[in-house]
Amino acid sequence: MTENKTSRFTTSGFLKAIVPSYFFPFVSSGLSGYLLNKPALIHASYSTIALPSLLATALCFGILWFFQEKQILLLNRFAMTLILGVSMTLLAVLNIHIFELQAATWNIVLSALLGTAIVVMTKPLKKHNI
Repeated sequence: MTENKTSRFTTSGFLKAIVPSYFFPFVSSGLSGYLLNKPALIHASYSTIALPSLLATALCFGILWFFQEKQILLLNRFAMTLILGVSMTLLAVLNIHIFELQAATWNIVLSALLGTAIVVMTKPLKKHNI
């Protein structure tokens, strides 16, 4: 990643995107699991809830950064959210079947979708001025 001050796709931008995408789902679900005395929810908070959100955010950030650098597929936020949301959902479902995580399907798919939507909505693509 380049450290271009005019770009939203920098190392600090990457960290600002991925840290909250793991931290907030982890804390919100982990705290709920603790208060409700549900150890399974506490375990899911750092594995099948927060981790898919982190991975989808990192992957989408990289894809958007690539599109921005190459100036390809510059779509509006809604269209890009839809395209990457469907892509991340399919990737999540593929991983669910590969790693036999059917019991956590809802957590994984929803977390991946949320991570995708947040990064796409906060990192819009723009045409370079030449």
